[in-house]
Amino acid sequence: MYAVYRAIRAAAPAAYIILAWPHAAPTLAAAALLALELTALRTRHTPALYAHYAVAALMPPPAALALSTLLIPLLHIAKTIDNTASWKTHAAASAVATAANPHLAPLLAYTLAEAVWYYAKFAKDKPRVQAEGRLEAVAGRPLTYTLKIATSAPAEVELPDGRIAKINGEAQEKVRIKFDTAGVYAPELRLTYLSPTRTVRYVKRLPHPPIHVIPRARKALELGEKLLAKFETEYVSGAREYVPGDPLRRIHWKKTAKTLKPVVKLVEGGSSDVTSIAVLLYATTPKAMDKVLEAAASALAAVLTRAEEVDVIAVTRRGIEAYKATRQSYREVAERLLEMAEVLDAETKPAYDYADLLPKRAVAADLIIGEAALAKPLDVNMCICV
Repeated sequence: MYAVYRAIRAAAPAAYIILAWPHAAPTLAAAALLALELTALRTRHTPALYAHYAVAALMPPPAALALSTLLIPLLHIAKTIDNTASWKTHAAASAVATAANPHLAPLLAYTLAEAVWYYAKFAKDKPRVQAEGRLEAVAGRPLTYTLKIATSAPAEVELPDGRIAKINGEAQEKVRIKFDTAGVYAPELRLTYLSPTRTVRYVKRLPHPPIHVIPRARKALELGEKLLAKFETEYVSGAREYVPGDPLRRIHWKKTAKTLKPVVKLVEGGSSDVTSIAVLLYATTPKAMDKVLEAAASALAAVLTRAEEVDVIAVTRRGIEAYKATRQSYREVAERLLEMAEVLDAETKPAYDYADLLPKRAVAADLIIGEAALAKPLDVNMCICV
């Protein structure tokens, strides 16, 4: 097809000269076009076809009308090769040409018909997008999933991760995305349809399947529960007779029933250097607060694998509350910390707190967890800072 197009373009100026003779203006214009086709317009397509139309406009009737019609297929092919203008620009040029010479009306009719055809085609398309199963992620961690996108016309899709995918029919695209804060997200998919001549551009917006992003702290709490459920803080290494002062919870009931004498378990493990944890339940942003709570839930679970109970000190801007956390009450205490958390929606600056909004007295704890900038006023030594 391209070879035929090039051959017709090369031969057309000579045909124009024959048709125009003996009229001076169209003959000279056709001769100039022949020279341009061999030089400046050799590698140009859309501008070259409009030059052909300029010569056709000078032709005496009915040659002008015939050429205006016969050049439409060539113009269409040329626009598929190097066109950069929208249909509106082409319509404006065609309207001016038709006003100057009504015999060029087929050019204007083609331009408008092409725009109407592709707008109608793109408008009636009903694209579909589908994800495999429920999309769930943890805040701050990347989520990789597959999107199935189907269209009945070629389109470019702007994916949630910023990439552009070309869809023609049905396609599967792998997407990798990350959300810093929890919530339900439905990033909009932007579909751009483009006609083969690049004159008509049509945009559709498609809702993305919902992505459920759970807080870091919730995930840490779940992992902490699983850890404590299968982790023994102590293991029985043997048994001996009961001695006054031994805790009743260590009585070995099976051996006691066999020997008919009180027997207690000999246990190992279960020691920890950390017996108290303080958590600063205020942070500058939701992301920072989530990280603090994540660290608190993880640290508390880790300590409870080595200790029977831990003192949890909840530090808020209104005061301090203390809780006893055991393996059995781990979730209850962690949930309470989540409830008390407060986001300040502020930005830290190297300035003094003249309003006295932040606690400044030292907190007595083996370990303190909080946002770095807000932990400094407490003058702490051992601190997990986020």
